[in-house]
Amino acid sequence: MVIIMFKNKYGKVRSGWKIAAVTGIFLAVTLLLGSILGAIIGVILVAQGHFDMATMDYTETGYEMISQTNIIGMFIQEIVMIFTPIIAWKYVMKRPLSNMGLTHVKKNRKDLSVGLLFGLVSMTIVFILLILTNQASVETWIPTFSSDIIVYLLLFILVGLGEEIYGRGFIMSVLRQTQNIPAVLIISSVFFALLHGANNGIGLLPLINLALVGLLFAYMYLRSGNIWMPIGYHITWNYFQGNIFGFKVSGTATNGLLTTSVEKNTILNGGDFGPEGGLFVTAIILIGFIFVKYYYRNSEFDFLASEPEVIEAVETIEIENED
Repeated sequence: MVIIMFKNKYGKVRSGWKIAAVTGIFLAVTLLLGSILGAIIGVILVAQGHFDMATMDYTETGYEMISQTNIIGMFIQEIVMIFTPIIAWKYVMKRPLSNMGLTHVKKNRKDLSVGLLFGLVSMTIVFILLILTNQASVETWIPTFSSDIIVYLLLFILVGLGEEIYGRGFIMSVLRQTQNIPAVLIISSVFFALLHGANNGIGLLPLINLALVGLLFAYMYLRSGNIWMPIGYHITWNYFQGNIFGFKVSGTATNGLLTTSVEKNTILNGGDFGPEGGLFVTAIILIGFIFVKYYYRNSEFDFLASEPEVIEAVETIEIENED
């Protein structure tokens, strides 16, 4: 019974345990590094007089340091999210990175480029629709430049890499051993939505849209055999949403070139969660499936066939049964 719980009929450790182990390591390392960073900053704040332990008050400089620390923490989280599944896949599971969709970028630079353009165009269409329907308004069309434009570009590059390497590359590739496409698509997409489940402004429609865009990213990998298109889309989708058009990104406020506001929360504009919580984004995501299907219309990649260990195990079982 214990063996059945941990291993499937092919004698492989069940995908759920692999995902749980890597997720646990990711959370533990992130928490550890975050705690160390917090302790160091806390000592500096007290030593420099920016935090009064008696009144629990910060100076203005102290608040700025806390804000900068939070950003550093986000960088740390994404870096850990990138390397944890890579190390597990390559050095523990001893599988080639190309087998989890992380092919050489030079080989698939076209997919990356199309993904970057795809995300940019998709979010631009959402922005235009929100403005034309008075679901959002631009307070000033004069661009406002700040250091956030560069800092968040770097951060969103890491977010695109981290969430796609983990959510699509690792999770989908581990689930491939089930030889069940619906399970691969649904589980990875729901998992992606739940990653954002504690964000500000979260609700039913935002969760549905997150699951849908996760499904779109999964479909890209399923058809192409690499994760470069979803990485590209993810980067520009977030960056243009937040740091160009000035919307909230999955409930998180950022400083954009434009200052865009939503006067009233509606089912179209997504309210406090940002455009990702609205029906315009739902429509754009659904149209995205049509584009991906057309773009990869000549692809001969077989997602399930790229799991040689399972195929070998199946063949072995069949031979044993024949004997």
